[in-house]
Amino acid sequence: MIGEAVSPFKADGRRMEKPVQNKKRWKAAVLTAALSMGVWGCQGVGDGYDFQPETSSIYVSEDGKIQSATVENYDKDYYSQSGLEEFLAGQVAAYNKSLGAAELGHNIEGGQTLPAAVVSCSLEEGKAAVIYEYANSESFLDFAEEFHDADNLVSDFKTGTAAEARTEGWLEGMDFVKPGKGQEAADASADEISRLSDQQAVLVETDHPITLETGGRIRYMTRGVSLQDRNTAQIPEGTHVIIFK
Repeated sequence: MIGEAVSPFKADGRRMEKPVQNKKRWKAAVLTAALSMGVWGCQGVGDGYDFQPETSSIYVSEDGKIQSATVENYDKDYYSQSGLEEFLAGQVAAYNKSLGAAELGHNIEGGQTLPAAVVSCSLEEGKAAVIYEYANSESFLDFAEEFHDADNLVSDFKTGTAAEARTEGWLEGMDFVKPGKGQEAADASADEISRLSDQQAVLVETDHPITLETGGRIRYMTRGVSLQDRNTAQIPEGTHVIIFK
């Protein structure tokens, strides 16, 4: 069991300040930088999630854990098979250290959960992909901003059970639909939504479309969200909620 997480936020809700000399390095697109250096050599170090993205996207597991994937095309055939994991882990370790966490790039079983960690990376058929995992929603938002992850950067991101979402007011005023026949969505009644309890809910506020993959079948979503399959949603600009189990 992984231990307690270190938050990138102070008690008053503000993000902790980071050393100025590291800002420019963190603002770079890390995967793109690694490819331009011609380094690769990362083996999967995941924890069993079946998240195999083909495009940059965000993943939420059935217990609310958050991962994100950065996927880049490449057209060179001379990349080294060693070095990328060390490069990525070093960047993430420096980021974690700046928040007062251990200077590590991977989570260690039985250790303190890092704000961000490398899960796995791959280089196949012209696509390079790296998957990161996060201690919580705040860590994900902070990391995406610091590493300038334009595809996955959103204004707000929350996870919790449907009961928690209702208590915290996420569901209030939302226009929910549910998967219908074919590509059509069917209206979901307020009574249906009010009965939800232990299903996992995700709130996303974004100013550009993003792809969200879930660890369970998507049962409800706000109007405007389109499903690519039973576990994958294309979320448009605005504030939206996905409920799955």
